[in-house]
Amino acid sequence: MPIPDFQSLMLPTLKAFNASEEMPLSEVRKQIKDAEGLSAEDIREMLSSGRQTKFANRVNWAVIYMERAHLLARVRRGVYRLTQEGKRLLVQAPLRIDINLLEEKYPDFAEWRQRANTLPRGKDEGAKQNDNIIETPEEVLERVAQQLRSELEADVLSRVRDAESSFLS
Repeated sequence: MPIPDFQSLMLPTLKAFNASEEMPLSEVRKQIKDAEGLSAEDIREMLSSGRQTKFANRVNWAVIYMERAHLLARVRRGVYRLTQEGKRLLVQAPLRIDINLLEEKYPDFAEWRQRANTLPRGKDEGAKQNDNIIETPEEVLERVAQQLRSELEADVLSRVRDAESSFLS
């Protein structure tokens, strides 16, 4: 089973924090793995950088976004707790938590996103783009870096092939 995108992990992440006063992210990931029916193999899949698993990365970004909306609060490194606002949202029993909902309901989050985005856009265009966001910011950077690396390799190879044979002497 593929790892859900980070927006799809927001609601299960928030629900996991409802089980305890404060919780380390390692325990949250374990609860989400079980709730989502993910296998050990699924959660071991690495990002292309090889520095972190895709699952941990996506849960971490879900936490960061919800912290910016004040649904979660950092207690200490790697440990968070559900805020009163987070509890209120869970009582409303949303079917999904995503960027659109966070921007609509939480002005601080919307302001943070506005500052983070370098391209101005209208409300309709922004909502449309938010629905299509499935990669975390780190995944986007890795994909773009890999694409640039591939283009550079192809360019260098092409130049070497086109060079005079004396070039290699």
